Amino acid sequence: MAYEALARKWRPKGFEEVVGQGHVTRALANAISLGKIHHAYLFSGTRGVGKTTFARILARALNCEKGPTASPCLACAACREILTGAATDVQEIDGASNTGIDDVRRLRENAAYAPARLRYKIYIIDEVHMLSKSAFNGLLKILEEPPPHTVFVFATTEPNRIPDTILSRVQRFDFRMLSEEEIRNRLKEMSDAEGIHGEEDALRLMARYAFGSMRDGQSIFEQASVSGNGRITAALVEEMLGLVGTEAAIDLTGAVLSGDAGEAIRKFSALLSRGADLKFLYLSLVDVLRDAAVWKFTGDDLLLFRHSPSSLSRMRELCARKSREEWMFLLDIAFRSEKDVLGTEFPRLGFELLLLRLVNAPGLLDVEGLATDPPPKAMATTYAKRASAPSTPQQEGDLWDPLLKNMGAKKKTVLLSLLSQMKGRREGDTLIISSPHQFVLDRLREEDKWPVLLQAVAEVAGKKIEVRLSVSGEKKSLERGAVWKEEDRPEKRALSDPLLTEVLREFEGATVLEIRPAPGREPLPEGPEPEETAPAEPDEEAEGG
Repeated sequence: MAYEALARKWRPKGFEEVVGQGHVTRALANAISLGKIHHAYLFSGTRGVGKTTFARILARALNCEKGPTASPCLACAACREILTGAATDVQEIDGASNTGIDDVRRLRENAAYAPARLRYKIYIIDEVHMLSKSAFNGLLKILEEPPPHTVFVFATTEPNRIPDTILSRVQRFDFRMLSEEEIRNRLKEMSDAEGIHGEEDALRLMARYAFGSMRDGQSIFEQASVSGNGRITAALVEEMLGLVGTEAAIDLTGAVLSGDAGEAIRKFSALLSRGADLKFLYLSLVDVLRDAAVWKFTGDDLLLFRHSPSSLSRMRELCARKSREEWMFLLDIAFRSEKDVLGTEFPRLGFELLLLRLVNAPGLLDVEGLATDPPPKAMATTYAKRASAPSTPQQEGDLWDPLLKNMGAKKKTVLLSLLSQMKGRREGDTLIISSPHQFVLDRLREEDKWPVLLQAVAEVAGKKIEVRLSVSGEKKSLERGAVWKEEDRPEKRALSDPLLTEVLREFEGATVLEIRPAPGREPLPEGPEPEETAPAEPDEEAEGG
């Protein structure tokens, strides 16, 4: 007898064997039991989650000699014919290769005839989204007035490409991706039944890298069982898939934390030379950063991914080197770099760019007051200068300086960075915040900043007061011999530059450490600024409370 692939051998034959799709099983079993069988169904979901398998089970349930029944016997002639693919009344059509109107016309002609042997004619069209527009139009009539003995089952991975006119004529069921635990339990059942020894860590690793697809998990399991001659270990799975072990990912992360870009890139190159798959290397690095952030917040080892006792000990040591805010920032950088690594023609260059970003992260995130060690002197000096720079002459009951201190005490570094580029004054029960750039004010209106700002203003004022944002003109010329005010100094002017502001917006929490003149230009003078003729912009105010 010819060898049968494990994925085919272990394909579910009844509704009760289907894993992870209880909502679909329950709905269709009830429909069959109540005799409320629809003429057309749409099964959507990613690959390997059971769409076509479910369609075949439905065909057996409707045509079983003891049915229609939600529990087909699998022993009658109808069940056996459908199981072996020999039933002429159950046709599986590949939508990717039968895309034209002529194919649909032939289907309509055949569907008009009564079944040859079975109770229902079942048409299973896989990848139905690949049909042409004219083919979909050809389906409309038969879906609108279907023969009483015909049931259509459409399967697709891209339901968004199916016309609304088709969707409105079918019952749609969305198949969800399977959890790692569901795939692992199925692989464990297979290993016990097939006499294959699979280590627990290996089973969990295969379940994880199946990415929600049972068929992918079974294919990895079968390949590993052949490679290991009936014994599957975690090391074998890692080598087979080109994965990076947890220890290697921790080593790479440690090199990044040490700030040694050269060492980090050397370790990366060494992993590639050993056959590591770049996609899985990226995922392993993200996993370590994720584990560090989660552990720093919770301290719960059970919430981490797979770790041996030694790697768990190393993870704890790694976590101690950064604050939880820093771990969140590193994870955010890695997460946002996915397209640079996996969506480019030069993935190696993208990964090296990611490593450089992670090494450079301490210069982007101002964690003054958060970390146990004091911040670098230059950072502290610049940050203090921005936080304490006077915006307007102090008035009795002025809220601006207390507001900045409140933000600093709450560790709201992004808000503090934005407010340090603005001016604020109190007029009665109103705080007016002004800036020459509207888009800087718009950042304060973002949903994660505006409520925090209003609450802080109410705290420093001792009551709830109105906050208004104002786009104000800024005088750009000085009389000869005049001395620069604090807000006209190079640092203040640079922080008001739209390009720099956009960079600070892109890298949340970034801090300017030093202002230097552009190459080839004279240093900015400390005395009077040359005259400019640009007129001042008129004031425009937008109220908000």
